[in-house]
Amino acid sequence: MRGWMMVSLVASVILFAGCTGKGNSTDAQASGQSNSGAGGQPAQQSMQQPIAVPANAPPETVVMTFLNALRSGDSPTTESLLTRTARQELAKHSLSVDVQPAANATYQVKPAEYLPNDPSGAHVSSIWTEKFEDGDETYEIVWALRRQEDGWRLAGMAMELIPGQPVQFLNFENPGDMLKKKEEAIAAMQAPAAQTAQQPPNLPPAQRPVER
Repeated sequence: MRGWMMVSLVASVILFAGCTGKGNSTDAQASGQSNSGAGGQPAQQSMQQPIAVPANAPPETVVMTFLNALRSGDSPTTESLLTRTARQELAKHSLSVDVQPAANATYQVKPAEYLPNDPSGAHVSSIWTEKFEDGDETYEIVWALRRQEDGWRLAGMAMELIPGQPVQFLNFENPGDMLKKKEEAIAAMQAPAAQTAQQPPNLPPAQRPVER
């Protein structure tokens, strides 16, 4: 189900199984310029060290690093860029980070918007695109970041879970709430499909049953 694909991919950082499509990878873009991160298959996760992000890196740089790691399947880096609370909740729920590569994805990242009433908070808007043989799927996502001693880290994401419905916030620091919203979104998207499957086929007049 493509409508849930990006949520599954990102939320696999927290508690869901990653899910990606197949296609040709292209260079990702950030702020209108191509980024230089390497895509493709990740190294062995047990041997891989997270990418070091300077503590003074701006929020948009953290998001760019996170998305590039997400695309390449770099689990250690994606985990290291979550807030301390998010990582603690993972451990509390016996959950681990296991990101699947999405080499066919591209992304764009806009400059951060700092919260006027909270200097330790920032929002970063992004566009993530999955490429398929029959077309592209694009998702607009706003990332919520919090500044810690080691720099800006991701606390959650806001996006449209169901097409045409209000944007919802997925709190990385509350896996239980994320799971609930995931189940609600999947149920809502499966309902129209089930109704369509139950409808009788639209047969031509000659093949329609005769009512007596």
